[in-house]
Amino acid sequence: MPKTTVNITGVSLCQKKGIIRIFRSTIKELGDPRYIRFLFNPEKRTLAVQSVSRKEAECFRVPKYNPKDWDFKICSIQMLRIIWRVCEWNENDMYRIAGTHYPEYNLVEFNLNQARIVQFGEIE
Repeated sequence: MPKTTVNITGVSLCQKKGIIRIFRSTIKELGDPRYIRFLFNPEKRTLAVQSVSRKEAECFRVPKYNPKDWDFKICSIQMLRIIWRVCEWNENDMYRIAGTHYPEYNLVEFNLNQARIVQFGEIE
């Protein structure tokens, strides 16, 4: 299965704030889609961001890119609670994960077992 690892970290997760931040590198790897959706596999402990061509249930619209202030935060407290429970993470910590791009599936997959804690003062 062809894949490419995204060199720049792809997502950060913060249960305390209820926010999933999708990094610009992830959206670029996916070809700047209009919409994305999450795919979560609790058995494998993976989270994927998949591009979708049209609005469907459970999809999120990707904001238009603006180099001055582009930011893509998604509030999904329910999903974050499930991830924290499955991964047994400390609820006060924020995590960052690098992803692997699978172009044939239009997704970037994040192995939650490889998440690292974002240290205080580090950019989210």
